[in-house]
Amino acid sequence: MSERYLIGIDVGTTGTKAMLFAASGACLKTAYQDYAISTPQVGRVEQSPEDWWQAVGKTVREVSRGCKDEVLALSVSTQGGTLVCADKDGHPLTPAFVWNDSRCKKQAEAFSAQFGSDAMYQKTGWALFSGMPAMQIRWVKENLPDIFCNTALFLTVPDFLSFKMTGKAALDYSNAGINQLIDVREGRYDKAILDFAGIDESRLPALVPSGAVIGDLTQQAADFLGLTTNARLIAGAHDQYAVALGAGATRPGDILIGSGTAWVVTAMEQKPDFSGLSQSRSAVPGLWGCLCSLSHGGVCLDWLRKNIIGTQPDPVDYETLNREVADRKAAEEGLFFFPFGGKQNKARFAGLDLSHDRFHIARAVMEGVVFQILAMLERFPTQPGQAGLLLAGGASKSPVWRKLLSDISGLPVRIPQMPDLACVGAAILAGVGAGLYPAAEEGHKALCVSEETILPDKEATKTYAPLFAQYKEHI
Repeated sequence: MSERYLIGIDVGTTGTKAMLFAASGACLKTAYQDYAISTPQVGRVEQSPEDWWQAVGKTVREVSRGCKDEVLALSVSTQGGTLVCADKDGHPLTPAFVWNDSRCKKQAEAFSAQFGSDAMYQKTGWALFSGMPAMQIRWVKENLPDIFCNTALFLTVPDFLSFKMTGKAALDYSNAGINQLIDVREGRYDKAILDFAGIDESRLPALVPSGAVIGDLTQQAADFLGLTTNARLIAGAHDQYAVALGAGATRPGDILIGSGTAWVVTAMEQKPDFSGLSQSRSAVPGLWGCLCSLSHGGVCLDWLRKNIIGTQPDPVDYETLNREVADRKAAEEGLFFFPFGGKQNKARFAGLDLSHDRFHIARAVMEGVVFQILAMLERFPTQPGQAGLLLAGGASKSPVWRKLLSDISGLPVRIPQMPDLACVGAAILAGVGAGLYPAAEEGHKALCVSEETILPDKEATKTYAPLFAQYKEHI
């Protein structure tokens, strides 16, 4: 029998990547296409849905060239909470309202006044935002009545793409909660929220679990993607949960720290916990994802590198930064950085003196981000066990940052040795939905995602324990 292939696609905010995997495990090809974000007014962030589709087409055609007949299934990891107003044929009527668009403050205030400030979180698992599809739909109704009346389908990225590929608009549960239109515990649309938005279920996609079969590609979609109608689209996941799956967070208690511009902690739980952390049904059936983010994580070090340690257009490179920072001390010498500053959300330094140079400051930033992430982790219902923490993203490539995480936490830090984990997670779901793998955990093993493990230095852990306690006293 000839080899069979899976395609994992990640449709992000700034670009789309596709990866081709052999069902037996090897990653064979990758392709990437970027696209633009438009900010026509303050608070408005928009994209062209057609750009996503063109990027999916370009990248899938590139990775499947020469083996299209053997591609069994594909699945998509996506940005969440981005609204598409579409006609009955799936054609967008306006630019998409991107997830970080904030034009809907009045609508959010009206919702809070009617239902209470905590109602949205208790229903959907996500705190009320001045964006996201529930409020965006209400905004369209109030500000673009003709568009509202002509919209047959209010879609987001995954269901827009599923409609383009199969003619069926289907939305996975891991994305549905952040859209703030469902009762996430019941797994169905919430009538009170829909009434507030001014719509009913007939104008929304079907809800499906990650890994479910959505359908075979239409002939038109197959031709566009360079595949055949034998290829099946499998329901994917919100990018954070696709990354978690790609990293191997498939069991209760698995905890992933994703590090980039923002740092995000995602823990797999057997049941939801509505005590303040964001809750979603995860990409693994039966498991819940508990999530908390530090929006000023990696961006703090990047700002320091470009504007303080170096200057534009010649910031200090990361190799130099890691080498110099490794020999410095910060918290041990009383220098702390707080990336989150309470009500004003302003970062701050404490303890600077004339003995500190620019690399002491950088060390303080790296320590401060780890301190803050571990302080956030203490709020989670499940605490990490002896298996330690998974770390993905930019910090996993820094010998200093990953060692700090291990030393300060006192835990092993496991680093997946595969880039673009969102695509990996999507490919795993494609394999599960196609019947190649019995479950997500077996799919992760099949795709051969190896790990590097960083072990803590016991003496360093003892040194950091009182410093971490001191840090927490001042946040």
